[in-house]
Amino acid sequence: MATIRKRGGLWHSQIRKKGFPQQTRTFQTKAAASSWARRTELSMEDGSWIDTRESRSVLIDHMVDELIYSFERFGLEVSGPKRGQLNQIKQYFAGVSIHDMSLDDVLSFAAHRKQTVCASTLQSQMYYLKQVIENSRVKTEERVVDQAIDELQKKKIIMGSKRRDRRLAPGEYDALISASGDHWIGTAIDIAVESAMRQGEIHRLKWSDIDEEAGVIHLLRKDKKAEGGRSEAKIPILKGVREALLRARKHTEQRDNLFQVKHSESISDKFARMTAKIGIDDLRFHDLRHEAISRMFERGMAVEQVRVVSGHRTLDQLSRYINLRAEDLTGM
Repeated sequence: MATIRKRGGLWHSQIRKKGFPQQTRTFQTKAAASSWARRTELSMEDGSWIDTRESRSVLIDHMVDELIYSFERFGLEVSGPKRGQLNQIKQYFAGVSIHDMSLDDVLSFAAHRKQTVCASTLQSQMYYLKQVIENSRVKTEERVVDQAIDELQKKKIIMGSKRRDRRLAPGEYDALISASGDHWIGTAIDIAVESAMRQGEIHRLKWSDIDEEAGVIHLLRKDKKAEGGRSEAKIPILKGVREALLRARKHTEQRDNLFQVKHSESISDKFARMTAKIGIDDLRFHDLRHEAISRMFERGMAVEQVRVVSGHRTLDQLSRYINLRAEDLTGM
């Protein structure tokens, strides 16, 4: 007979049965604890129970590290946004065994993340959690992450990304720069608005990548067909970019890296905190890439010229970032 006790807000279910190793799991609700106990005892009685505990790492936070290492051991970089979401998974499930993680635990994690992220970001994070589990190759009695994803999709809590058309409203750029003061986030905002560079590209930017004589910036850009997922690219130093870089020099001293923060997600995190503090709603750092590309078209740049700067390989990809405003086209 299972013993179920409540400790520290969680329900602990423990099974002691002759001929079997002791089984213990922790749940968010008493109902979940009781349900697991019934299923486990029945499987022990009918001979279908399998001890899935292995010598491999079974802690979720350790599995996250193993997933990251599985890429880095081959010299493959885990992108900043993905690493940030994996770190959030690691922190939330720190010390939790995969064998103690229930469907309710996974749904509670999703509910916690839904408070601060959109449906598409939550969907990405749930699939990252699934990847963590699959990479571990530890056998479990139930595929609770798959079950959670299925339930969240049916309820339309997670879904693919929606096309955004958010651009800077009048006065928002000045408010952002004023609020940033001498902080490095002001430099990141400037470069994003003028160059259309992605967050990860801005984070990796070095002064040695900038060839002022040739008037170009050397980048490693996402390329699904290239080895390692990135290929070398060059973008022109447009007038606004040049001015942004001149302003950046006073904040970077003699360092080669323009930004000393360890992870690229620190840029979007700082940006989110700053916009919330000054009362700017629904503006993400990535929206500045939309702003930059739209401005290029408003200045009269041709499609092929913009593609050289933005790095988009097709017009269809580029069109998602073109958010021209009707009021700016008046009189054309």
